[in-house]
Amino acid sequence: MNFAPVLCLLLGNAEPSWLNDYDQAVETALRDKKDLVVLFQQNGELDDVVGNVEVQKRLANFVCLKLPVSYKYNDKPLLEYSALEDMMRKPGLTIISYHDNKLPTHGYVISAHPLVGSRYRWVPGYGVEEVKAILGLPAYACLSQRSMLYAITVHPERPQSILSEVHPAFLKHAESHSQRQAQSQQQHHANLGAAMNWLSSQVGVGMGGGSEVVAESWGRVVGGENVLEAAFSCLDAWRGSSGHWGSVSRQHRYCGYDMARGANGTWYATGIFAR
Repeated sequence: MNFAPVLCLLLGNAEPSWLNDYDQAVETALRDKKDLVVLFQQNGELDDVVGNVEVQKRLANFVCLKLPVSYKYNDKPLLEYSALEDMMRKPGLTIISYHDNKLPTHGYVISAHPLVGSRYRWVPGYGVEEVKAILGLPAYACLSQRSMLYAITVHPERPQSILSEVHPAFLKHAESHSQRQAQSQQQHHANLGAAMNWLSSQVGVGMGGGSEVVAESWGRVVGGENVLEAAFSCLDAWRGSSGHWGSVSRQHRYCGYDMARGANGTWYATGIFAR
């Protein structure tokens, strides 16, 4: 009799073991080649959410660490390190990439979700579905890309582009063009024909139905935004344009999203699609 499937099922349902020491958690993540989930708490925030059975199943793929917001590392509050600036020194959830040392994101924060309100009324709080969404984002994507993908995932109209394959080449185009916009501090489109030719060469298949959307956040007006609020801002801008929203709300074969922040404090976003 083969007991392997039963054993896997039992292990998959095991509750995650939450560590409480940063160095130990990093060493474990490096050893096990898993990403590190850090839950910063002040009054037990999100305990009910991470105790959910479906969330625990996803957490089994991570090394898990719970820390108080006051936790110090080398005599300095951990949340005051620049790597965690998007956590805004607040309770919340962050993920650090450790599963593949060949990725450019290795050792960097790839998700930052402080428990703060948003100026956009459609943005939900953090419940089971939202945390499951965070844990299910592409592990090879960077912080700004995952922030954009999260914003699209939780938008109440459920834009169907999130069901497309998030291909690394499409993420790379979105990254490069967002950086070009940020450097010029001006919103503009890429050469779509050249982009589709390059993407086709990277994916190895012919491309059709190519489209691109760009946006800028309200950073210049509101005085700066963390990466997640900027993602909500750019998505909200696309929602106000029927042409842009048509691309964002439609399912494609491939998609990629990213943002980059200009010296003026404004974030510039790109979405690229093809079938």
